[in-house]
Amino acid sequence: MNIRLQVPLALALATTAIAFPLDRRAIAQPSGSQYVADPAVPMIGLPNRFRSRRSNSDSRIPDSGVATIAKLKGPGCVRHLWLLPGDGVRLVIHVDGASQPQVDMPLKPFFGVMHDLDPYFIDCAAYNVLPNPAKGVPGTPGYNLFLPIPFAKSCHIKLVGTEGERAVAMTDWHAYESSTKLTPYRLHAAHQRLQPAPERGGFVEMANIDGRGFVAGLAVGYIQKNFQDMVFHTGGTTLLIDGETDPYVIRGHNVEDDFGFTWGFNDRQTRWVGCPYHVNRGRLDQDGVFYRFFGPDPIAFDSSLIFRTGSRGDDLETVVYYYRVPNTRPPKIQTPNRWQVVGLFPNANQWENFQTTNLVEELPDGEWPDRLEGLDHDVSVVSLDALRGWIDLQHVYFERHHSATPLTVINHTAYLRANIPSGKRQQAELRLALDDWAIVWINREEVAAIRSDEGIRTHRIPIALQEGDNEVLIKTNNTDTPLNKRMWAIHCAVLPSLDSPASIPTEGRR
Repeated sequence: MNIRLQVPLALALATTAIAFPLDRRAIAQPSGSQYVADPAVPMIGLPNRFRSRRSNSDSRIPDSGVATIAKLKGPGCVRHLWLLPGDGVRLVIHVDGASQPQVDMPLKPFFGVMHDLDPYFIDCAAYNVLPNPAKGVPGTPGYNLFLPIPFAKSCHIKLVGTEGERAVAMTDWHAYESSTKLTPYRLHAAHQRLQPAPERGGFVEMANIDGRGFVAGLAVGYIQKNFQDMVFHTGGTTLLIDGETDPYVIRGHNVEDDFGFTWGFNDRQTRWVGCPYHVNRGRLDQDGVFYRFFGPDPIAFDSSLIFRTGSRGDDLETVVYYYRVPNTRPPKIQTPNRWQVVGLFPNANQWENFQTTNLVEELPDGEWPDRLEGLDHDVSVVSLDALRGWIDLQHVYFERHHSATPLTVINHTAYLRANIPSGKRQQAELRLALDDWAIVWINREEVAAIRSDEGIRTHRIPIALQEGDNEVLIKTNNTDTPLNKRMWAIHCAVLPSLDSPASIPTEGRR
């Protein structure tokens, strides 16, 4: 079988979206005149009828190491949390009796104070950090949180630390009638700290999230250790969205661009973007902390989200703030777990050349060695683990250049191979999401040539699987179209054929 698809000409045949198997009515966001959008997170609609409440704490951490600063019964929502904590404490927020706390991380980075630096002034929609204004007088700053913390049944907020540390707080919250319909979203935070992060060309996974939700914000702190280039030149951020259901990719430009700045950073703070800490010792020696909150433009996901940033060997600390609907999970998909990638090869700037100039006959059968010789030039083989079906090539060929993908990579191709096990001979479908071009072979038989010039699209390709191992081989490229800022990631899943009740084996599912 052989399919040749060109997008948008064959878009009706080539693309599809898989419905997420959830009852949307059960988790719909309440709306109407009786609800108002939260000013810090407009995606959260909250009742405009409530009773104002405050829970005070003025204590120190006991010998158990845990001090409860608020223990609230719902339905309700914390609208403001003021903290005067001890040094080095952790913030733990546990809502509605979940098996794991939704927030459990050091307090200072949660409020944007990275790398255990002395607290500095921060003023944004999500929180304020207000150091002691008296010159020469030491003292813990006031930490003020404005991200809403909705809860249906209960909300426990704790400080964890050394016995005797301060646990002083005011928790201002709204109490609602028991019959009130509340937003299904719950606040979460994902924290990473690496000293140092992977070398240039690597990446850091800032968050890997199951279920339905949206990203509310991001804070990142760099302490520069690699002095060969500007600290901002990491290749930017990548968001791999809904791999199980409706794959899509959002690519950043570069670090300062992703945070709303240009040509580096300056010491400015606004409601949604800012740089509260910046030390500029020279063009190639800078430290900085930056925040970006997505109030007007949250990043939504229905089944999963992988949020990555490029790295270059600097000390790196990140916090991703997101809201998630409890008990939502992605469906399981069959996808090759391990891929081998070889490249780069030139002459892919024209569709006709891309179709006809192939190295399939020269590529060895089965597992590839670490290096392939005898092609138009010797090339190394890179092994990648798929994540939720994603194969992210962005940093494989990053090289030493500050741009998202250097020009030496554009209009070049790479080949990817993996194994699809099958318990019997059967018809199936290969669901492939990609941007730019691809040719696909199953057991070295060409099954599709795909031209997708207008951004990432999902394609469903009929395939025939033999009993045992089946090789999938994909030739792909990365053009310089403006839609995706040189994004290079593809998603691959194997589905039962729509025309056949045959099931795909569970081995290798993710």
